[in-house]
Amino acid sequence: MEVYISIDGVLRNTIQKFDYHYGESFIVSETENETDFEYGVTKPILNNNLLNSYKFQSRDEYEFFLFMEYPIEIFGHAGMSYSTTFTDLNKLLYDNKEHNITLVGLDELGKAKPATLFFLSKNGYLGDNIKFVKTENLDSAWKNCDLWITDSLNVIQTCPKNKKVVKFNTKYNEHFTNSLEINKLTEIETSWLKSSENIITSTLTRLLRNVKQMKLSLTKTEPKQLK
Repeated sequence: MEVYISIDGVLRNTIQKFDYHYGESFIVSETENETDFEYGVTKPILNNNLLNSYKFQSRDEYEFFLFMEYPIEIFGHAGMSYSTTFTDLNKLLYDNKEHNITLVGLDELGKAKPATLFFLSKNGYLGDNIKFVKTENLDSAWKNCDLWITDSLNVIQTCPKNKKVVKFNTKYNEHFTNSLEINKLTEIETSWLKSSENIITSTLTRLLRNVKQMKLSLTKTEPKQLK
């Protein structure tokens, strides 16, 4: 089974670091900025799109701040989502070797990628698989995934009917709900790690086995023909 786990939200509290450096750069030092633009934060802060919560003069300024000026500070030195995040993640990997578990960085550009690799290394990630996906390619990403654990509304909304998605709760995504939700990786239920394809396959295998047993039983009970 292919399992995806989003890095942001589930493993890393990226927004907390983003908020700190935004305040340090644009709010505290606002008097030093030679511009009439008024920077500020709109609360509650939602993780759907940070541009809805943090004021920038343009998207280019936002991306330069996030991916060029402060990538290592925001992506590399962000805190974990909760204190035992990587202990729980590595145990999940060890206990579920039959599944292919991949960590996913969503919409990470420029220097954010190496900063994310530093974050995972620093916290002792023991897995093999890491990939980066853009929001516009979520439909394609879902084709290779059976179960996705995420804090993202975009990922949840694009989940196909024959796949499963688990919402990881944070204070930044309380504005929406999902049928499957967790607060820690230890709350993942074993039944969720079974795809519908596996269930169908096992059911067909069991039916075929029963048919063979019935045929064998009938063969043994048939009267022998006289020569």
